[in-house]
Amino acid sequence: MRCVAWCVAATVILAGGVATGENLHAPQPEDSLEQMLTITWSRGPDLPQGFQDSNGGVIGNTLITACGFCSGLNNDRKPGMYPRGFLRKVWAVDVADEAAGWSELPEFPGAARQGLIAVPLGDAIYFWGGFSYSEPYCYTDGYKLSRQGGGWRWEPLPSLPWPICGTAGCAVGSTIYIFGGADYDAQAFYTPTDRHGKTERMGARMLCIDTADLDAGWRRLADCPGTPRWVACVTAIGDRIYVIGGATGGTSYNTVVDNWVYASKGDAWTRLRDLPVASGNFPGGKVVFKDRYIVLGGGYQYSKVTNPDGSTREPYGTPRRFEGKGDYYNDVFVYDTQTGLFGRATSMPLNNNLSLTVVHGDQVYMIGGETGTAVVEGEFYGHHPELFLKGKIEVAE
Repeated sequence: MRCVAWCVAATVILAGGVATGENLHAPQPEDSLEQMLTITWSRGPDLPQGFQDSNGGVIGNTLITACGFCSGLNNDRKPGMYPRGFLRKVWAVDVADEAAGWSELPEFPGAARQGLIAVPLGDAIYFWGGFSYSEPYCYTDGYKLSRQGGGWRWEPLPSLPWPICGTAGCAVGSTIYIFGGADYDAQAFYTPTDRHGKTERMGARMLCIDTADLDAGWRRLADCPGTPRWVACVTAIGDRIYVIGGATGGTSYNTVVDNWVYASKGDAWTRLRDLPVASGNFPGGKVVFKDRYIVLGGGYQYSKVTNPDGSTREPYGTPRRFEGKGDYYNDVFVYDTQTGLFGRATSMPLNNNLSLTVVHGDQVYMIGGETGTAVVEGEFYGHHPELFLKGKIEVAE
């Protein structure tokens, strides 16, 4: 039976005191953001081709990327080499031996797509959903990739209860949680409902499935009281699941700044402070450093902000751009789950949007994405880059 419980915090402890009342969720002043983490950025071995919006994760020391989309634009370093289209390709690199480069794994068994969900758990990665420009446009099917002996094997999973793309999931114990997302029909991405107007508040719904009992299927949990969204950061620390940023879909696309934490043991939501800058499109999944800091790379600011009550307002704050120009951002925000404060990490050496991002130990890995073109360590990268960007993370002194 679906639980509809939620809670909204009455007070929150902040640096310098307790915030209450109307200012409880107010964003920190942008100029007050402290440097929480330093990241030393460098290039890894180039990907076999350029693309954006893939998904994957790490199994052991193997970093895997699956699917995605390549625009085929001629501003890539190798013009015309990669045809325009959606991918079923799967590639892997041993992060303990990067010099060996990328190897090709068995192709994704479903239709080629981008914007799919991926949750690494144990010795496998679980994939669902995504979208393409062909019917049915947005997908429900799921597949599990695991190592079998000396090779890799795909197995089917229970389908999602409705089509979802552009969201993230995470694991708590043996249970996978998926939050929000959009439906797509080749005309628009929808978050308040599905494309048919029937799945109310689709972008605020939480689903879960127990990988120890897949036959039991999906369960719907308490809806988030916040703004329905897609392209949000969804990640777990212990039994708490954090939802940060994102965007709305439908007749227009707006930025989402209200943030929430879900208690998986109590099926209850608590609101956090809003983002310090109106920005979203943050990668989700395994993006936590030292079981404390959530790393929020890139982002994008739409022309309006949508509030939880459905009203809109002007965006605020100034996203950072590499060398002060470009359509995308090179911000790396950080959320400290112990203090409830946002801060910054060292900005990326280019503007990028929705790259596959994974934090593994003291390293952050960023694969592909959507850039305005850039030169990194003397190498030129196009709109959908072959870039494998990595960084060593340290707590700022």
